[in-house]
Amino acid sequence: MAYFRALADAPSEQSSGWRCTLAGLVAMRLIDAWATEDPLPDAGLRALERAINMMDVDAPERRALRSLGEALLGEASGRKDNEGSCVLDRTRAYGESLWLTAEWALASDACRTIIRHARTTAEQQIVPQAYDRLGQCLLARGRQDRAIEIFQAGRSFASARGDFRSDLCLRISEASIDRIRGNYMAAECILDDVIADATFAELPDVRARATHDRGVTAFHRGDDVRALSLYFQALREYGTDAGADRVLADIALAVLKFGYHDIARDVLVILERDSVEQVQRWGATVNLMRIAALDDNEQLFDGYRRSLSRVRLPVRQLAHYHLFAAWGWLRFDQPLLARRELTKAQYVVRRYRITELDDDVSASLTSLESKAPVLETPPTAPPDLRLLIDRTPAAVVAWQNGRRSECRKAIA
Repeated sequence: MAYFRALADAPSEQSSGWRCTLAGLVAMRLIDAWATEDPLPDAGLRALERAINMMDVDAPERRALRSLGEALLGEASGRKDNEGSCVLDRTRAYGESLWLTAEWALASDACRTIIRHARTTAEQQIVPQAYDRLGQCLLARGRQDRAIEIFQAGRSFASARGDFRSDLCLRISEASIDRIRGNYMAAECILDDVIADATFAELPDVRARATHDRGVTAFHRGDDVRALSLYFQALREYGTDAGADRVLADIALAVLKFGYHDIARDVLVILERDSVEQVQRWGATVNLMRIAALDDNEQLFDGYRRSLSRVRLPVRQLAHYHLFAAWGWLRFDQPLLARRELTKAQYVVRRYRITELDDDVSASLTSLESKAPVLETPPTAPPDLRLLIDRTPAAVVAWQNGRRSECRKAIA
């Protein structure tokens, strides 16, 4: 149903999004046919080839769909019931391309396809990843309870097969829901256990992810010094671009809290341009809007605000967007506009139980009623953190150039 809704919501049949969605729909239906072990219909394979050729050359999903189509063509006579089949692994890659472009509903469908059809040992190895990504897609859309169920189902699947690595990753995802709901102590306990287990099992990338999330939890609890230290520790250990740019985004927020607007802005501008995930690029824009307000640049603030109003943000970013927009309008003496944005922020926070923002929304409402601007007085960074903050630009440049060894050196 997700594909049909996306086709119906597309502005026209000539749009890039419509053509990409059509190709994905044909591919998903061919996979369902492939799973029955019957020969694939020639008409369906030709339809997929035509649909892929209709896509824009630079469409992010095109390469993944082309690769998936080649895998389906290689098994057109029927599903290979052995370890040589790569159809579902190519489906996983296609689902990841959808995640990167923030097509959460379509990515969810790809993940469910993997879970539904995985049968061989090789295929079942990627099922926990599919559960994890499916849960993340649900979280982006604000469906916390369903995401918990998916993470728990993924953990059961991974545990039954002795997949310790996937179990740890799914535990990290579960902890993220506790953090969103304001259950910081529960999140910290889970993450501390994961860090210990990942260290013992020698899984540095899992430990990096858990360390990063532990830092996010510390930041929300107000322990800024510990948070920034954990961020840089995670950055030293991360081995993936997607993981590293998420850490850099949170480093920028911590740096901003200590009043280093220029450094935070430089980091966010680079992330807005170069991050591999659309969600990270939007997140950078949301915080650039916030910095523009803090710098009393109303024109730039409104430019960012307008650009974000035209996109479908994940629910947490949507809440932050309305909250920061309200802060900006309060700062620019526009109480009616501020009230409108705060009402929207309050609605998103309550509907999707984003408890971590309750205090900020309440404080903003108090400022609105008292007609006092929301002031962000930065704390003074201790000397050891000032050294880390000063090295942030070098770490970003190293990340930007893709030289992980230089990134480690910059923040050592």
